[in-house]
Amino acid sequence: MSRMQIPPDFPVFQQVGNQILPSHLAKGPWYPGTQHGSAMLLLAAMAVEQVPSAVPRQVTRLTVDMLSAAPLAPIDLVAHLRRSGRNLEALDISICSKGQEYVRASALRYGVADVPVADRLKCDGNTPVLPQPPRQPFFAQMQDQEGFHNAIEIRIDLKAQPAVMWFRLKHPVLPGQPITPLQRVALASDWTYSVPSFSHHILTGEAFDAQPFYGINPDTTINLHRPAAGEWVGIQTHASYSDLGAGTVMGQLFDETGAIGFCTQSILVRRRASPATGNSAP
Repeated sequence: MSRMQIPPDFPVFQQVGNQILPSHLAKGPWYPGTQHGSAMLLLAAMAVEQVPSAVPRQVTRLTVDMLSAAPLAPIDLVAHLRRSGRNLEALDISICSKGQEYVRASALRYGVADVPVADRLKCDGNTPVLPQPPRQPFFAQMQDQEGFHNAIEIRIDLKAQPAVMWFRLKHPVLPGQPITPLQRVALASDWTYSVPSFSHHILTGEAFDAQPFYGINPDTTINLHRPAAGEWVGIQTHASYSDLGAGTVMGQLFDETGAIGFCTQSILVRRRASPATGNSAP
């Protein structure tokens, strides 16, 4: 199987006039002609960063509601400042294509201040260590296919309890622009609900579609107390599910120097179609 040769400076998106054009790196695996959820979170992060501020500010919260899978088509990013105060700014973001809204997001930015806090207020616990590269890269079986999996590198530490999954965005979001800390966190946070299933798959060898149900994450909320440093962002997650077709997943976010915040996702749990009949599994 031949590996796709993609130049390292090839971007996930292009900007043409006032519109954003997805490249094949934005492609998702679920529906033909649609973007990956991580790509949509990158768009939301990019939209927030395009709104200027008169004073230095950092994003403390980004909430992204995925109303529907965005198409691999020209995208309109609409972001505006809803309120600007001395300590906080509130922003609204809309991601549309051909007049239809696919993603709605909101963000809070706080004014940066030098306020040393007591050690007891800082994050407890050990900082996970970035593991060595695996013998076989993630998505090796898809190395000849187009998609967002070609834009990222993944490593996982199964010795940690719970497991920690690490993510690195390998390609710029826009041509010639550096990848920002918020973009790196947005990318990783989309995978929050996937960490337990990937860990289970690696430990047991069970196929992803072996269970009679599957999960969909329609939203992601990121809370940060500082920007990420370096290229890698790690997630350690805890998940909880009910028999009512729903679940929640919370992940603590790390860079290689320590904790940076948390992310949460709502999960819709649905029956998987039976391969034999195409009907819902019993």
